[in-house]
Amino acid sequence: MKDVYRNGVVTTVTLNAALDKVYTVPQYALDRVHRIGSAVTVPGGKGINAARVLHALSVPVRVAAFVAGHTGRQLLDLLQAEGIAADPVAAAAGETRLAITVLDPVASTQTELIEAGPCIAGDELAAMRRKVETLARDSAWVIFSGSLPEGCPPATYAELIQLAKAQGARTALDASGAALAAGLAGGPDLVKPNADEAAQFAGMPVASPDTAMVAASMLVQAGAGLAVVSLGAEGALAATREAVYHITIPNVRIVSPLGSGDAMVAGLVAASLQHEGDLPAILKHGAACGTAAALHKMAGVVTPADVEALEQQIEVQLISS
Repeated sequence: MKDVYRNGVVTTVTLNAALDKVYTVPQYALDRVHRIGSAVTVPGGKGINAARVLHALSVPVRVAAFVAGHTGRQLLDLLQAEGIAADPVAAAAGETRLAITVLDPVASTQTELIEAGPCIAGDELAAMRRKVETLARDSAWVIFSGSLPEGCPPATYAELIQLAKAQGARTALDASGAALAAGLAGGPDLVKPNADEAAQFAGMPVASPDTAMVAASMLVQAGAGLAVVSLGAEGALAATREAVYHITIPNVRIVSPLGSGDAMVAGLVAASLQHEGDLPAILKHGAACGTAAALHKMAGVVTPADVEALEQQIEVQLISS
């Protein structure tokens, strides 16, 4: 499998990394004491979730991230335990944030409590610029994911994308709000918002497959090479300047949707290394990874067997060209 991905390493960049804690609490309720029977603690943040999926797929991958304080050190220790290479930039102030998720399997609910994370100083952001430029030199892809921490202006992703592209790497952007809108100026090869994020970008009040189609085309017009808008159980829509596709996924029993979008980005990038120029095959693999991730409570977990089985059940339909 590893020989398939011989075209270079994938670097994921997580500017607002997190230490994820996932609690499973049946019949979770407010104003009650809950004894936690099942808890998982893992390195998190969208780019780190994507790196975990790439690692599971045997794609050479490394993580660049801001880390701060004791929580940041724990995050790096856990990445090392998972066998995922890290090349961090230390932030002097604050702590890497905690992201707590409470899953209630009885009510099928997911509650998230997410801290803000550290404030990034100017010299620390400059260090990350240098790191991205260096790592991009031998990277096939650089994936930029997640929110921007305090101290990073909205144009940060656009600048980093341009630095990576100048070194010959392809780039992916998975962000929302101002970070997505400003980041498109960098001309990423791939963007992957969900339906709500795409609707927000397009200035539409309601997310639907129809608005997703319009938003995907708008994302391409704004600078993306390929825009993939995930629609949850309704699959996804993908647009390039030449065509629009609808991706249909099978019905599965979802354990947690946490990190499914990150897994989809990882799958799209991994498949691009294997199926260069075959967009339907790339879209199938991306959707299979996103669906496979929903079978697990921990973000960024897939098994190659699940991905392969799901891929056989996914359909990609050309709807306009």
